[in-house]
Amino acid sequence: MKPSAALLLAWLSTAAGAAWPQSYPSQPIRLIVPFGPGSGSDIVARRLGSYLQERWKQPVVIDNRPGAQGMIGTEALRNSPADGYTVGISTNSTHAAAQHLIKKLPYDPIQDFEHIALIGVGGSVALVPRESPFKTIPELAAYAKAHPGKVFFGHADTISQMPSELLRAGAKLPVEGVPYRASANVVVDLIGGQIQFAFFNYMTGAAQAAAGRLVPIAISEPKRNARWPGVPTVSETYPGHAVTFFVGVSAPRGVPREVAAKLHRAIQEAQNAPHFQEPLESVGLTFVRQALGEYRAFIVKEAERWREQIKVAGLVAQ
Repeated sequence: MKPSAALLLAWLSTAAGAAWPQSYPSQPIRLIVPFGPGSGSDIVARRLGSYLQERWKQPVVIDNRPGAQGMIGTEALRNSPADGYTVGISTNSTHAAAQHLIKKLPYDPIQDFEHIALIGVGGSVALVPRESPFKTIPELAAYAKAHPGKVFFGHADTISQMPSELLRAGAKLPVEGVPYRASANVVVDLIGGQIQFAFFNYMTGAAQAAAGRLVPIAISEPKRNARWPGVPTVSETYPGHAVTFFVGVSAPRGVPREVAAKLHRAIQEAQNAPHFQEPLESVGLTFVRQALGEYRAFIVKEAERWREQIKVAGLVAQ
């Protein structure tokens, strides 16, 4: 190839590379949710997908990949092309707690991803069947101690598991946890009486409480949440008990910075859009706005916090 032809080819390649981020997005976007339909992550993802679809005039396809505390869907995200057309929901389960609970985690929660933006933080709410013999945390503790081996809690992610595990350890309650593939399965068995209580993230919990068959008895945040009026914190009975979650968006490592920046800006705009913001804030989600790049540092700090909580709960990696 003649030198002039080589230079021309190089220039064309550079020009095409520069133009590509400018045209993003020019095709449908897949948004992987590492939990099942009806989960808090799914609720946030569907609202975000609807916002992005309206803003960018491109379809946003929600791809639920539940199982293994979010590991299956997160591994699928890591293995996707780093072109910005596959992104995923990242949470405390998938990126802060996973490395402390799963021995052979098939991904590095920090290094294998571009962490685009934190959406928000919140707590979980403990629900019991409407006909339950206990309606408060003290009543739950008393009932469990009077019926050892008869009280079970369900969980499908760490924000549903950890509050119960810390309650079990801190109050020395003879209760046992039952893992589920998805939060919808937890709901079915809770209503059916196979388990006696369960914590759910605020988004899922609000929907179930509104249906009337399950009632809230406590929240896991350290202070009462105005959007759950009248529901006390677990820490009011057991001081120091506090578990919170986070939800954000990440992408495979290597996504062009210009594309990551576009996604980040769009998410921040969504946080200010009433039709995205109000339904989530109304159930207790607190939006957090960060500069591009700060979400990664946030996850690093959260991973350390979850490591300590897992240690206190007496859990070991499986």
